[in-house]
Amino acid sequence: MTPRAGGLVVAVKAVPRSRRTRAVGVQDGALRVQIAAAPHKGQSNAALCGYLADAAGVRPSAVRVRRGSGGARKLIEVDGDPADVAPRLARRMGEDLGTLDRTDD
Repeated sequence: MTPRAGGLVVAVKAVPRSRRTRAVGVQDGALRVQIAAAPHKGQSNAALCGYLADAAGVRPSAVRVRRGSGGARKLIEVDGDPADVAPRLARRMGEDLGTLDRTDD
């Protein structure tokens, strides 16, 4: 996560067509996120942005794909005060990563 004026930029490695949407780790400096939606007509991008908005505690319109909308590696912008948004996002990612040992995915 990189703070910027008015929010954060998050590097993401998206894995569409997964069983559910959740963070599963870090790969090559990017947050690896499994996405339940297919990469068809922006469905996986919308699901990713919705997941990150929920995790960051911001409205869905505050999250958008800045770069990489057609590929697996993306830069996501999250609007909001970085001092508020970053800890909420990190806490949610930690919660998702903590559940990996208890699932069969």
